[in-house]
Amino acid sequence: MANQTVINPALQGSAPTEINPNLKGSAATEINSDILQQYNRQNGIESGGDQPVSEGTEICGKYKVIKQLEVSSGEADLYLCSYRDLEYVAKIYKRQFAIKQEVIDKLMTIDSPYVAKLYETGTYNGYPVEILPYFENGSLQGKTYSQDALLKSIIPNINEGLKVIHDAGIIHKDLKPSNIMLNADGETISIIDFGISSAVDGNNTILVTKTGMTPEYSAPETFKNIFYEGSDYYSFGITLFELFCGYTPYANMQPDEIEQYVSVQRIPFPEDMPALLQDLIAALTYYDITNRKNKNNPNRRWTYDEVKMWLDGESLVIPGEGIGNVGKGNMPAFLFLGETITDPAALVVAFAKNWEEGKKQLFRGHVTAHFRTFNQDLARKCQAAEEEAGRENGKDDIIFWHLLYQINPKLKGFYWKGQTFESIAAFGRDVLERLWDKDESQFPYYATVLSEKVLSAYVNQTAPKNEKLKKAAAAIEDSYELELVNETDMKRTYFLMAYTLSGQKLLLLNGEQFRTVGELANYMRSVLDDSFERFESLCHKLVDYDGNLDFQLETWLIAIGKQKEIDKWRASMN
Repeated sequence: MANQTVINPALQGSAPTEINPNLKGSAATEINSDILQQYNRQNGIESGGDQPVSEGTEICGKYKVIKQLEVSSGEADLYLCSYRDLEYVAKIYKRQFAIKQEVIDKLMTIDSPYVAKLYETGTYNGYPVEILPYFENGSLQGKTYSQDALLKSIIPNINEGLKVIHDAGIIHKDLKPSNIMLNADGETISIIDFGISSAVDGNNTILVTKTGMTPEYSAPETFKNIFYEGSDYYSFGITLFELFCGYTPYANMQPDEIEQYVSVQRIPFPEDMPALLQDLIAALTYYDITNRKNKNNPNRRWTYDEVKMWLDGESLVIPGEGIGNVGKGNMPAFLFLGETITDPAALVVAFAKNWEEGKKQLFRGHVTAHFRTFNQDLARKCQAAEEEAGRENGKDDIIFWHLLYQINPKLKGFYWKGQTFESIAAFGRDVLERLWDKDESQFPYYATVLSEKVLSAYVNQTAPKNEKLKKAAAAIEDSYELELVNETDMKRTYFLMAYTLSGQKLLLLNGEQFRTVGELANYMRSVLDDSFERFESLCHKLVDYDGNLDFQLETWLIAIGKQKEIDKWRASMN
């Protein structure tokens, strides 16, 4: 930071100031904006916003006011102006000493498409004025984007914009969608609003100062008045969350609640957010800044270099998690069944759909050799799978399955022996529909799923904290083993698997659908009213002559929470 004082000359010795302790005696003194506003009010100093500028007024001697812009800004009023047939925005601050001169000096040196150009500065009625570009497409506030749209321009543009700002020695301190403007092409962006920004010099990477930050977008350290380049990248991560979801993760929390939460918790992601985007946001919002200077330690918040490498498709360690970025084209080409594949996630899907060919590639050493050229961690996993298959005869399929989910830990689809489903629930629905259609062609497939305990493996991999689903998967597999020992009909276990995994609560009987026991009872009464013989036939279909419940009826009742009633009925039968 330049060795100058930013202070109201009229308040010398009397106005409250805050000294940056890191800058010792030679550094700049910065006024807390809130204290200045209070001081101005107490001393009758009017804010610039109390005196609207009329149409036709010339600001800075040449920018003619067209109209006042209806843009929410607590610190300044914005006016659309014209000069030599071009449109500009005049930003007239509401405080006489709102702009830090050292920030202005650094902004004037920036000429980048990713940062709003500061054309010139001046005053109007004694209040600071900035002349800026006019962005007719507005800001990103209130807009949402797909992952592809974010990857195409917004993420790389913001990353380059932050680099330009930081290279100039400025920490923005208030990055958020409303401070990111859409350029005329409607795709690229420019960063604006440096009203609370601070300047640093090459000797100071950390700034200790208070500021009017926006808590929802603020990094944990900023609540302790500590700012550095990574603090802007934390705000970048929260901004991306909002641009995808339409809200921030802390939208309904008070500032003190946010401060407590971000210091100990990681951001909770919605299920529909792509894993690739979750990786980036998790890395940008990593809370611990202890290792910020140690490039060899992966547990540090990402800044420009890491985001650039991520965008270029490199596999990076996600701070606090492990290898990420498997969803991008980030590996040398792998030729598989005539297709050229350039990212691990696509390779996993290709192997899953072409199971036997994928196993050949792995167990012949081709996959291990390929990963050695660019990702030693995955190469070690592949080699371990090869060695395990050599020790465990007949376990090739489950070993191969585990490897697929190691290559892509974010994988949510249910893949087994060449069949692919978008989720375990989709697999359950497929099983149920085949059972309703009396299609037994997949029974051998279901047997391998259960005998290899793929359900439990899948749940442990994709939902390790879902204890209810873990118990359900184990119960299905236990039921299978019991049926196998007793040599009884596996249909009961398959119906149990179908209802449990699909979440379906529908009973299909004689072409009729029932969602509750009451609906079934009403149907049975109507059958009885119509014909006792039909009623008797229906009863024997639901309960056989040995007192066994129909497989579908029993598992449906379990699915809708009637296990206790079933147990009570069986006890009465005995």
